[in-house]
Amino acid sequence: MALMSWSVVDFHLHVPERWVREGVSPREAAERLVEFMDGAGIDIGVVLPIAPYVSNDYVYRVVSYEPKRLVGFASVVPNPADVAVGELRRAVEDLGLRGLKLHPGMQGFCVRHPHVVRVVRFAGELGVPVVVHAMLGDLSTLYFKSGEHSLPSPDRLEDYELLPVLATETTIVYAHMGGLFGFREFMAIAAGHPNVFLDTSYSLVTIVEEIGAERFSVYVRHLGADKLVFGSDDIPGFTPEWLSAKRQIEIIRGLPNLSEEEKELILSGNAARLIGLESSPA
Repeated sequence: MALMSWSVVDFHLHVPERWVREGVSPREAAERLVEFMDGAGIDIGVVLPIAPYVSNDYVYRVVSYEPKRLVGFASVVPNPADVAVGELRRAVEDLGLRGLKLHPGMQGFCVRHPHVVRVVRFAGELGVPVVVHAMLGDLSTLYFKSGEHSLPSPDRLEDYELLPVLATETTIVYAHMGGLFGFREFMAIAAGHPNVFLDTSYSLVTIVEEIGAERFSVYVRHLGADKLVFGSDDIPGFTPEWLSAKRQIEIIRGLPNLSEEEKELILSGNAARLIGLESSPA
């Protein structure tokens, strides 16, 4: 498949839960997301819900209003697996959603749980990637992240290392690169497993501030630019400017010692390949 011509594909956007609570219609949600994307310089946005707070049906309706700009993923609470597998099948086969988002802390599960493994394997059978929240720690969490639904996570690094071994046919994208305090370990996981990728979402900012852009570029060159996908996790009206999508894009474009082709892979090419974007939007 040829590299696509989009400049930026954001692999990690959300419909804010408060929009759902406030009764924002799917059409208006789509309009707000596209307006935000236009301001940030994002061509295609991948919308990730987190069940049960934002439903798959709501995301389906949102992306239906802007099919050239928005791609919808599903989310399921993975325990019990029988229920989760049925809903994931419906979301992919009936609604046309193109991936799965899981969040251990907000959904209250352990990555190593057999039910979780079964759901992740089933996503592979359906041919869709799985984005898993993966953060061993990040200073940005202390500054602005809401803990309204978050639970203490019992997950260990070993659990994230084990999952791609137990689900070898599933493409797994670990969100946030493992966070400021875990990105080196998660880069090692991605390097060791052909089915593992990392999304850069907002941990990129704190990592680069901590170790510098030049040193981060060295890590990227050793890992391979083909293992990273740009994601912002920029929530319109909530994320502070210093963690904004626009700033994250600027950081990637300014990384030293990376070629323009490598930056293009991170900003659009890898994501386009993972979700099967085959033609440029008209």
